[in-house]
Amino acid sequence: MQPLLLAYHELFTIHDAGPDHPESPERIKAVMNAVKNAQWRDHVKIVEARVATEDEIALIHDPKYVEAMRRLCEAGGQYLPSMESNVGPESYPAALRAAGAGLTLADSIMNGEFKIGFAPTRPPGHHAIYNRPMGFSILNNIAILAQYILDKYNIERICILDFDVHHGNGTEAAFWEEPKVLYISLHRDNLFPYDKGRLKDTGNGEGEGFTLNVPLPSGCDDETFLVAFDRYVTPKILNYGPEIILVSAGFDGHIRDIIGGMRYSSGLYEVIADNLLALADANAEGRVITLLEGGYELKGLAEGVGRYLGRLIKG
Repeated sequence: MQPLLLAYHELFTIHDAGPDHPESPERIKAVMNAVKNAQWRDHVKIVEARVATEDEIALIHDPKYVEAMRRLCEAGGQYLPSMESNVGPESYPAALRAAGAGLTLADSIMNGEFKIGFAPTRPPGHHAIYNRPMGFSILNNIAILAQYILDKYNIERICILDFDVHHGNGTEAAFWEEPKVLYISLHRDNLFPYDKGRLKDTGNGEGEGFTLNVPLPSGCDDETFLVAFDRYVTPKILNYGPEIILVSAGFDGHIRDIIGGMRYSSGLYEVIADNLLALADANAEGRVITLLEGGYELKGLAEGVGRYLGRLIKG
C-alpha cells in the first residue's frame, strides 16, 4: 500500500449553499466518515488545507471578481443565480481553503513526500470561470492547482481528467489555448452546462488538440464508460505523457444519484483509479492529485469515494 495525503478544513462543512440545497455540508461529512471508517485509514495522513493567496487565485481569476465576492460574503451574502447557490459569511473563506487544499497537496507531492493526494473540496470548482461563479462553484480549484504547478515546478505537461457527470466548462476555458495542459472530460451529453463539452471542442491556437471531450449518453453504465475511457482517454494520455495527473472527481454519475441520470456502480470508481495509477506510472512518477467536485446522494458519494481512494492506496 502507498500513503495518501488528504487536505481538509472544517470550513468545507460550514459554507451554506441554502436550505435543502443538494450541495450540502453533509456531503463532506459523509466522505470524511468513509475515510475514517475504511480498513486503509491508517495509510491516510490528514493535513490542514491552507489558504490560497490573492496572487495564487489571480493565476486563474479576475482580481476584481474575487474582491467583489469577498465583499459580498462579508456583507452577509445572497443567492447568486449564476452559481445556483447561496453564499454567506463563511463561503469566501471556505473557497480560499478549497483552492488552497490542492496547493497544499501539490507542494508535498512535487517535493516527493507523497505520490497520491486527495481533498474533499467544498465549494466545488470546475464550473467557475475567470470573472464569475457558476454551478455551485466560486473558485476553480483544479485550474488554480494546475497553473500553480506549471509556474512553481517548471512542469511542461499536466493532464486534468474530469469524470464529473457535468462538463467542467470553467477548467476547459482556463486552458483552451494552453498546450501545457491536456484537459479531458467524460460527462453526460446535453446536461448542464448545456452548450459545452461537445466532441468537436478541442481547443484553439496553440491549445488546439489539447482538449478532449467525451460526451456520454444519458443512462450510461460502467461498460459504456470504460469502453469510452479505453478508446479515447487512455491513448490520448499515453501519447501526451503528462508529468502529473490532476483529477476533478465527481461522483454524481453514481446510479443512486438522481441528478446525474447515469448508472455507474461504486465499483466503477475502483477501475478508474486502477487506470489512473497505470497512466501515472507510465510518465508521471505515479503522481495523482484528486479534488472532489460533485456527488449529491450521500451513500453513493461515500461508497464511490471510498472505493476510489482505497484502490489508489492499494496501488
